Amino acid sequence: MELKDKIFVITGAARGIGAEAARRFSGLGAHVAALDVNEEGLRSLEAESGGEILGVCVDISNPKDVEDAFDAVVARFGGVDFLINCAVIRGNGPLAEVEEATIDLALGVGLKGGILCAKRAAAEMKKRGGGAIVNMSSFYARTPAKERVVYVAVKGGVEGLTRALAVELADSNIRVNAIAAGPVLTRLRESQGEGDPENLAERYRKSPMGRFGRVDEVLDAIEYLVTPRSSYMTGQVLVLDGGLTIV
Repeated sequence: MELKDKIFVITGAARGIGAEAARRFSGLGAHVAALDVNEEGLRSLEAESGGEILGVCVDISNPKDVEDAFDAVVARFGGVDFLINCAVIRGNGPLAEVEEATIDLALGVGLKGGILCAKRAAAEMKKRGGGAIVNMSSFYARTPAKERVVYVAVKGGVEGLTRALAVELADSNIRVNAIAAGPVLTRLRESQGEGDPENLAERYRKSPMGRFGRVDEVLDAIEYLVTPRSSYMTGQVLVLDGGLTIV
């Protein structure tokens, strides 16, 4: 019951972990606004929820879009309690083939967008006496791999941003933490045949737990970080990777 009637804004919520987070917290009685550029995915999520989830089509790298999106959230629900930043552009590929447009898009969504959303969300949280922000990082920020230069740079930035926001917003009773998830078996990955114990890439087979993470495990971590159970925790990166980064 601790999340009933709380107001969540979740970016990158048309699919993947963002969409699953929207489903989880709406099912717990929270009010959820799902932000994404994928309008089709948002409408599907809205329909699935019977209209309980508010889908807002927005480019979070655009300041006016962000303001308009949060205006819509406040008009519908009355404020913001929690921001979950899941939006990301991976931009994977060999360094020699990385294009400027890809870099700009990835940084615009993953870092600029995170700052813009945190800025407006924090302003709304202050009116309600505080809140919490959870940023999604990745195990790649600790153990880079080839052809992921842009993605690793963004996620490293997300972790720095998390610490900076935690210091900036502590006086306003707003906690800011991040989750560095390992490989997670989302619906899309499962449909593509990933995560099969018999078929794991060598890197994942060598990890202590030898498996992909489950989406519900990531959602449990998000829930922990927005509830009073983590009330003395801010500026931290919760590594949720089955031990992948310690071997």
